[in-house]
Amino acid sequence: MKLFLFEFATCGDEVPEQIAVEGVAMFKTLLTGFLKHFEVIGFVRSKFKDYFDLPEGKIDEIESYLERSDSFLIVAPEDDYTLLNLTKKAEKYCENLGSSSKAIAITSDKWRLYKKLRRKVLMPKTSKKELEGKFLIKPRVSCGGEGIRFSSEVPEGYIAQEFVNGENLSVSLIVSDEIRAVSVNEQLIKDFRYNGAIVPARISERKALEVCEVAMDAVEAIRGLNGYVGVDIVYSDQPYVIEVNARITTPCIAFERAYDVNVADIILGESPKGIIKRQKIEKGNFGSGFAKVGSYVLRIVDLEA
Repeated sequence: MKLFLFEFATCGDEVPEQIAVEGVAMFKTLLTGFLKHFEVIGFVRSKFKDYFDLPEGKIDEIESYLERSDSFLIVAPEDDYTLLNLTKKAEKYCENLGSSSKAIAITSDKWRLYKKLRRKVLMPKTSKKELEGKFLIKPRVSCGGEGIRFSSEVPEGYIAQEFVNGENLSVSLIVSDEIRAVSVNEQLIKDFRYNGAIVPARISERKALEVCEVAMDAVEAIRGLNGYVGVDIVYSDQPYVIEVNARITTPCIAFERAYDVNVADIILGESPKGIIKRQKIEKGNFGSGFAKVGSYVLRIVDLEA
């Protein structure tokens, strides 16, 4: 069985190094895992041709790979509907191991997502106009914390969202006929931008169960989510759903060290084996690590507590 594996920063187009290093780390993790189960076909950008045992290629060659594949998994940013458009194209050719384009159309747009979920789960108050009190503005279509800031006005293409102060968490779920929460992660956020994670999060079992329940309710409300899905949550006095990511997210790169199982195995039905060792994912100008792009290194280190 042939699987076409594609990650945008590694295989598609130039992105900022601090974001690209996460993409390369995810691609490395997925490639290692899926090679145990599939003949993985694909290509990488010329910049990464010495990193992976795959041919050099370009994004406009995607369809020639898809037409000889049995299935595909695409990891790409929501910006400019990149993930949505690539998934729509790929769905014409073979089985999708990720979420459907219909689900991605909802999760890519923060306003559509809010309207879909606001009566299903607790979310921060959100509007296309100014809100009373302290609020953030966010681009309707973006990822990674891009463009988020405090403001007193809402530009075209943005939403206003109530600022909820609390613990930044995410839940990694696997969606098929049933929904499985496989990891609750602590997000490391700096100036509203994603800067790493602790896997699993340093929270109580009670809080973890509460967060998982809310994340599963959010996922259940969106038809077409499939495979790996990440739900971002802020835990204040109670858990608030912030975003649903209908794609692979960065915490999965630590699963092998934290739970002794690759995310590809989990997607295909295996379960984590309990916590082996809590891990910290961090980005910076380190000497070496799990992935490197330019001056940015992403490393995964054991965390004692």
